[in-house]
Amino acid sequence: MRRDLSRIGRNLWQLVARPYPVDHTTGEQRYGLQMLWWDGILSSISVAFFTDFETLYLLALGASSATIGARASLTSGVALLAPLVGAWLVSRTGKRKRWVLLSAGGIGRIALLLSALAPLLVVRSGPVVAMVLALAAIRAFMGSVSVPPFNSLFGDLTPTAIRGRITGARMMAASAVTVVTLPVAGYLIQNIGGIGGYQLTLLLAAAFGFAATLFYARIPEVQGEESAAAASASFGEGLRSFLHDRAFVLFCVINFVWTLGLQISAPFFSVHMVETLGFGVDTISLLATITTLCNVFVVRLAGSLVDKKGAERITALGMLLVPLMPVGWIFARTPFTVGLVRVYGIIAWAGVHVAAMPLMLRITPARFRSQFIAIFNTINGVAAIIGPLPAAWLYATYGFDANLILSAAVRFLGALLFLIAFLRGSFGKGEAPSTRALPNALARGR
Repeated sequence: MRRDLSRIGRNLWQLVARPYPVDHTTGEQRYGLQMLWWDGILSSISVAFFTDFETLYLLALGASSATIGARASLTSGVALLAPLVGAWLVSRTGKRKRWVLLSAGGIGRIALLLSALAPLLVVRSGPVVAMVLALAAIRAFMGSVSVPPFNSLFGDLTPTAIRGRITGARMMAASAVTVVTLPVAGYLIQNIGGIGGYQLTLLLAAAFGFAATLFYARIPEVQGEESAAAASASFGEGLRSFLHDRAFVLFCVINFVWTLGLQISAPFFSVHMVETLGFGVDTISLLATITTLCNVFVVRLAGSLVDKKGAERITALGMLLVPLMPVGWIFARTPFTVGLVRVYGIIAWAGVHVAAMPLMLRITPARFRSQFIAIFNTINGVAAIIGPLPAAWLYATYGFDANLILSAAVRFLGALLFLIAFLRGSFGKGEAPSTRALPNALARGR
């Protein structure tokens, strides 16, 4: 009996500690994936404590809806060249982990801590809002710096055949811990009341974030082709390789259109729920919890589909489904109908989110992976800057329905362009070899 209980205990721990495949991995890769796993869980707890409430925190501090729209452009603007900075650092040193730790894992989380302390450091409403916006911009910049080195190291840690399932498992765990964390965050904000509730959740977010940084610091710096290339290849060589890669340039153009469509509506969902629909923090927290719970199941399924059917095929299907989500928001007026639309959005987005990293790793050359990822993110950053500016005017002048209609139309255009490119075989088959440059963190979108 004791032996059976011990075996059950080991199996349960295995389910929690390593619910991802390790086929074709070395001992170094397995250890790195384990550390990455715990980093992901703690980072997800950190994010859950503040992401869905950050806009509400700014509103509580006295920010206007126009300021909320400007915030999206500000954070995107300061982060515009940040991926290129991250790629340049990798090309100069061949190191990836240290730059993730210094940027998003270090300075970015210090900025999160200072965001919680801002009302204590500055008394007047206007300067406090400005300080929180500046700290959000710093977080965005540092987060963008970390993207190329993070993805490059992830590519060396994970064999091609299991990337979809590993990404799906990571997203499943992120959703699972978010389901637990969101109600706690909502309860704290609701019961403490005022700005103090938001400050506490930000402090907790910073604490879990720093814990995640400690785990990421233990990931081994796996020596891949990009590490070896740092001694012989220049940053400019990677840029020239990109310019000669027509398929990847097309991929970037398509995603520019897609991101533009997202940003037309993305900054205003929380504002719409508060100002137009009259939802409270408890309702918003409950809706976020329900949709996140749904995400726990669908991303794991999406991970298996990505490995079996291919990242391009799953992406094409998901991109065709996503534009219907903003259309649904036009008719959603109660918590129940909003919940239905958000659940549909989770299902539609699952394939796009899970396939994003495997697709990017497959179509970028290992030798110049950081540069290609950086250029991709910079181009998307331009779209993220452009989108919210007319979107704020559209929201203030014609209401959120106008944003939703335009967003759906532009999203569908991006989906159609990707489908055409996919059917024409523009993205090829098999992982891009290092000798020739062939074509999510897509960012979390709504």
